[in-house]
Amino acid sequence: MLIRVQEDGSTAEVPLSGEKTVFGRGEDCTVRVPAGSVSRTHCTITVSDEGSITIRDLGSSNGTFVNQERIDERSLSAGDLVSFGGFVFVVRVNGDPDEIDAELMHEDGLPEEGAGKPAKAGPAHPTQTGTTTPEPPKRESLVPAGDLDESSVIDFDFDLDEDEDDQPPL
Repeated sequence: MLIRVQEDGSTAEVPLSGEKTVFGRGEDCTVRVPAGSVSRTHCTITVSDEGSITIRDLGSSNGTFVNQERIDERSLSAGDLVSFGGFVFVVRVNGDPDEIDAELMHEDGLPEEGAGKPAKAGPAHPTQTGTTTPEPPKRESLVPAGDLDESSVIDFDFDLDEDEDDQPPL
């Protein structure tokens, strides 16, 4: 499980669902983090049958960090601090660590200046998704409706008439 820690001292549990959990702002991610500083598919966390936990960056723009170090792939242990897009999470395994100082861990989890530090996250929170059917995933949102950052979502309404001959072929 991950525990999101925030600068104001608040926390939120983010369960790791199944073997592989995909984090990003895209609609098809297991945990949706609707912030412009998070890539559409940002990173994955995989829990093996033996219980080992691995995080892998998926070529994100702003990077994925473990204990302030930018990573491509790395094993995780209880108490590790994972951050991306200005969000900070504490890895909790079987209740360890049992005590979490959210303010301190938030500060300690952010990458140092010059380490490819992402933009500061806004008020958005991760949202958990369910992906057991091919239908669009149902989301249990941890985000108040007015707090979603949809600045990177653009809907295009193309009014194309294929019968028109005045347009050159593409």
